[in-house]
Amino acid sequence: MLQRKEIELIFEVRRNFKITTPCCNRNNKDGKFVNYKNLNEKFGYCHSCGIATLPPSIFIDDNKNEYYWNDLESRFESVLLIPTDKPQSELKVTPPSKQTPQKYIDESVIWDYFKKEPESNLLKYLRQTYGDEKTEDAKETYALGTSKDGGIIFWSINTDLKVQKAKIAYYDTNGKRTNKFSVPYKNEDGYFNCLFGEHLIYDRIKAVKTVVLTESEKTAIIGYILFPHYVWLAYGGINGLTEDKLKPLIGHNVLIVPDMSENAVDIILNKISYLISLGINARIWDMTEGKTDKQLKLEGTYNNDLEDVFRRLIF
Repeated sequence: MLQRKEIELIFEVRRNFKITTPCCNRNNKDGKFVNYKNLNEKFGYCHSCGIATLPPSIFIDDNKNEYYWNDLESRFESVLLIPTDKPQSELKVTPPSKQTPQKYIDESVIWDYFKKEPESNLLKYLRQTYGDEKTEDAKETYALGTSKDGGIIFWSINTDLKVQKAKIAYYDTNGKRTNKFSVPYKNEDGYFNCLFGEHLIYDRIKAVKTVVLTESEKTAIIGYILFPHYVWLAYGGINGLTEDKLKPLIGHNVLIVPDMSENAVDIILNKISYLISLGINARIWDMTEGKTDKQLKLEGTYNNDLEDVFRRLIF
């Protein structure tokens, strides 16, 4: 069974001026190409052509062997992402274990939790803040449920209206998230994630409606309530916009709204050129306005709840 490995993309402080850039095939004597730490020197971002050359998605089996998907051979191959000080020849090829096929949750389950009373704190907060009509509309649109212990259930429903996964989050009565959450359907059992709200994407809205991607599910719901003329989805955390979630976005106009931190913005900036190469008309709304974490902390906006930002835009 293979599971995706998260790779942290951090720029090297020192640039390699001797390499030929993998994107525009030029020498790097001007230092426009910056590498990612601890990865092969061909992976990085080019400030000359604006292209990010990203490492392949890596998967790990039960024995901690690492694999990537070889598109040319249509198979998984084991490979090391080699740091710049190691030779390219350090490769190993071994057969991977079989990946667990996707399973789906019966739709009847989501409607059982949809009717659960009393509702979660977040739904209560939304009703108090935005009214019953708008909250009920959002609840139905995203099939929001309430768990037995009072958490809100965010269901991941794909474009075929199949339920792939669930995330249970817990909020205080003021609508602020606690640190508690649970994922009842596990990857190892065959339940893999898709974009939250993916079921709202369909072909006829291409070039007509903008799809807005946020990190958190709550932010997407607030966005839907306040700005319903957009299609609001969530990618589920700072590293949640993974390759397997991108296919439904191809051909769409997509605005990505990362949280208010340098790292959150940099991760998305490094993905933009790749998304465009896939046929996704992707842009970023950088609410930090290019400020560093230090500057954001000084002004008290570091990792602010984006609901507060949205509300300031219209109230």
